[in-house]
Amino acid sequence: MSRTLTNDTQLAYSIEVSLGVEGATWYNVEPNDITTFGAQIGVTARNPISANRQAKKGSVTSLKSAMAYPTDLTRSSFRDHIEGFVFATGINSNVSDLVSTAVSTTLDDYTVAALTAAQANKMEIGTLIWASNFGESANNGLKEVDADIATSATTITVAENLVTEASPPATARISFAGYRVQGASAVTWTWDAGTARATMNLTGLGTQLIALGLTAGQIVHIGSPNIAVTAIQNAFENAAANDMYGHARVVSITANDVVFDGTDAALQFTDAVSPATDVDIIFGEFIRNVATTSSEYLTRTFQYEATFVGLGTGGVDMYSYSKGNTCNSVTFNLPIESLATIAYDWVGTDTDDPVLAASRKSGASAATNPPFTTGMNTSSEIARLRVIDVDESGLTTDFKSATLTLTNGASEEVVLGTLGAKYINLGNFGVQLSTEVIFSESAVINRIRGNTTVRMDFVLKNENGTIAVDIPSMTLGDGTPQFPRDESIKLTLTGTAYQDTTLGTSIGISISPVPLP
Repeated sequence: MSRTLTNDTQLAYSIEVSLGVEGATWYNVEPNDITTFGAQIGVTARNPISANRQAKKGSVTSLKSAMAYPTDLTRSSFRDHIEGFVFATGINSNVSDLVSTAVSTTLDDYTVAALTAAQANKMEIGTLIWASNFGESANNGLKEVDADIATSATTITVAENLVTEASPPATARISFAGYRVQGASAVTWTWDAGTARATMNLTGLGTQLIALGLTAGQIVHIGSPNIAVTAIQNAFENAAANDMYGHARVVSITANDVVFDGTDAALQFTDAVSPATDVDIIFGEFIRNVATTSSEYLTRTFQYEATFVGLGTGGVDMYSYSKGNTCNSVTFNLPIESLATIAYDWVGTDTDDPVLAASRKSGASAATNPPFTTGMNTSSEIARLRVIDVDESGLTTDFKSATLTLTNGASEEVVLGTLGAKYINLGNFGVQLSTEVIFSESAVINRIRGNTTVRMDFVLKNENGTIAVDIPSMTLGDGTPQFPRDESIKLTLTGTAYQDTTLGTSIGISISPVPLP
C-alpha cells in the first residue's frame, strides 16, 4: 500500500474562468501548512422503526468543500490573491510583474509580450519601471522609460545602459514603479502644519499622474533608492540634498496639485527647496474595496491542485482538485520578532477524488514558480506601524502584535438535485483589527470611550518591494489593561473599520516593486 507524506505535498492554483472551471495557467504556492483541503461528506442513514433495532444503509446527502492555508507574507504570496479577497481589480495590476524574455543593449530595451493599449498608456516618457531577477546586474533596478510605447509594442526602451541578455532567468520581471518629474526645480512642495497636509504643485502634474493610475487613498514614496539601494536619490531638499523623502498618502489630485497626508517626518518642512535634479514619485498597484456597481468590482474564484506524491499503485503521483473557491477571509499576522504571515480561507463548491497523471488538468504540470519569495520580518522590515489620530506621529506606535482580518462572509447555497454548493453567497466586506500595544498614551482610552474615528496604516518592506496597508476610518474597542510583572503595561485593542466619508473605502492596499533603504 502506498503512503504519501505531508512534506512532499505540493499546491498550485489557477484563476477560474467560471465557477468550478479552471483557467489555462497554473501557479505554485508555498504554504506553511495546509489547514483545509477537500470535501466533507455528509451521510444520512435510514433509521426506520423496526424490531431489528438497527439503522439501514443511508445515502450521501451533503458535501462541503473548502480550502485554507497560511503562508509567509511575500510579495508574490500576497499579490497572487489579494485582489480576489478585496473583490476589486488592482489599479496598475496589468503592468505589474511583466515577464521579460530578452534584453538588448542596442536600443537599451526589454522584450515583453505585446502590450495592450491600457498597458502601453502607462509606459510613457518619465515612467519608472523596476527590473528584477535578470542575470546581468546592470539590467536590474530602477529604470526610466525614455520613449512613449505604442500599443502592441514588444519592447520597452529605457534611458539607462543595459547589457544584452538573450535568455534571462524564467523569473525575470519588470513592473511599473511610478513617475520621474523632469526638471524638478519647477516643482514646489508645501507643508501645512495646521492641516497636516502637503501639496506638490507643477502645471499638469496631477493630470499626468492620474493618467498613470495614481489614485486618492494610495500610499506613495517620495524619492527613490540609488543604484545600490543604500540611499535616497531624487527627493526634495531642506538642509541637504535629498533629505526630504518618505511615505505619504494621496488625499486628492487635481490638474496641477497632488495633496498628501500621512507624511513621514522628513517631509514635514515648510522651507523646502526643490533640488536641481528630478523628483521620483514611487508607486505601483493600488487595491481598495469598491461597490458592486464599480467598474473595478471583481469576482474571482480559484481552483487548487494538490499533488499527492506516491499515492497511486506502484508509487505514482495522484492529483486532486478543490474547485469553485470563493474568497472568504484573509488574515495578516504580525507577531513579535518573527516573520509576517498571511492566512487565506476559501469556501468552495467541490473537491475531486485523486486522479492519475492522465487525468491531470491542462497546464498544471507547467505551473509557474513565484518570482518574489523573500519573507518580511517584523523586527527590521516594518517601515511604519501606527494608529493615527490628531497628529502625524501616531496616537500609538508601540505594538506588541497585530492581526488584521478581511472578511467577506462567503457561504454555500445548495439546491435540490445538486450535491454540494451550486452558488456561493457573500456578506458585507469587513476589516477587523486585534492588537496589543504598550500603554504609552492615555488618549487611547479616551478615543475608545468617545467612539472617535482613528486611522491605521502599516508599511512592510524588503528587497522585493513594499506593501502598505491603510485603514482610513476605524473605531477602537476593548482597552483592557494587562499588568505583566517586570514589563510595560499593555492594552488589548480591537478595531473595526467602516466606509471612509472621503475615500469611500474601508481599506487601501498599495504594492510597490521598489525596495527602499
